[in-house]
Amino acid sequence: MADKLHGLRAEFVKRCNIAVLQQLLDDLQEEGILNSPEVESIVEGNSVCSDKCRALVDMVKKKGDFASNVLIQHILQRDQTLSKTLGITAPEELPLPTQEQKNIQPSQKAPGELPLSTQEQKTIQPSQTEVNGITLCSENEYQEIIAREKEIYPIRLHGKGTRTRLALIICNIKFDHLNERLGAECDLSGMKSLLEGLGYKVQYATNLTTQVMRDTMKTFAAESQHKESDSTFLVFMSHGEKDVICGTDSQKIEDVKGQHKVEGTLHVDEIFNSFNNVNCSGLRDKPKVIIIQACRGDEKSKVMVSDSTAAPPSPPPELDDDVIRMVQKERDFICFYSTTPDTLSWRCKKTGSLFIQRLIKDMKQDAHCSSLEDIFRKVQYSFKDDVQMPTQERKTLMKKFFLFPGL
Repeated sequence: MADKLHGLRAEFVKRCNIAVLQQLLDDLQEEGILNSPEVESIVEGNSVCSDKCRALVDMVKKKGDFASNVLIQHILQRDQTLSKTLGITAPEELPLPTQEQKNIQPSQKAPGELPLSTQEQKTIQPSQTEVNGITLCSENEYQEIIAREKEIYPIRLHGKGTRTRLALIICNIKFDHLNERLGAECDLSGMKSLLEGLGYKVQYATNLTTQVMRDTMKTFAAESQHKESDSTFLVFMSHGEKDVICGTDSQKIEDVKGQHKVEGTLHVDEIFNSFNNVNCSGLRDKPKVIIIQACRGDEKSKVMVSDSTAAPPSPPPELDDDVIRMVQKERDFICFYSTTPDTLSWRCKKTGSLFIQRLIKDMKQDAHCSSLEDIFRKVQYSFKDDVQMPTQERKTLMKKFFLFPGL
């Protein structure tokens, strides 16, 4: 099998992209084929994707047939288009290693891993169909889920009538006054590939000023095709502060007290307002998923404590009235933020944001059988001992939202 991997080396190096490479590195580390220093040496020791791919193949090949077999199988699972190009066309040609058989037994789980639900035990099979790394939902799974779950959002099945799903990604990488977000291009390509695989026509834009971000949202909210949709994803990736997202023209200034604040930003409220039931009737009663990758302050999540001596500010007298109106017009939202208020959100300069990359991985693996909220909880659990904690916020979903990829 090491010889087979060597034969695939040239085309793999030429055609594998950075998003798939990162997934493969995560897979091999989880399998115990690579350890953390080895993964770091591949990522940090090579400047371009092709060099990283070459280093990965050479390192795994030296570990022998078992390790080579595992890598080849994960290439097949992660990207079928790449697999066909490499000549990996049938899972049965590659006998499943003993180590991998352990991972798919319902009765076994790794230390610290959440127990599998009955439905997950049924659906984790080595023969599960995948396209570009996304596990597809079978017709039997779909029927089981809609029979079991009494309150789920209806979806429009592809191929059984007209359906147009639209998604919007805004990813700011270069700024006039702030640091460049190195590695963010990995998040953009990964999210775009994921949403397209889930059946969304993705509109994306990079490096927008704050006002252009507002204009882009307004234009997207007015899309007539939302009437033929069953949901939408709104993804924002940029620098940020508490409850605000930076445009390329945002800048940090110092006030008279010597404190820093960022001016010229997009408030998160503006996102909700643009797509609420009043301003976006085409998405009324349909799930609207907001994903935000941005810092929310300068504190570190693991050392966040309540040490302020100041009393919390009193709410303005009109707050209650505003909240009542907000509830009436705002529904069917869920916002998944990369970190808790006031804390930092972390990004690798070479492979992208921790939050976005883990979200992509778990959605590809579990969207066929798990609701979106369950997937979000799994992502949060993976950060339980990490440098940040993603949060589900402003959640007004009335039912469970299943994506049913492939249907």
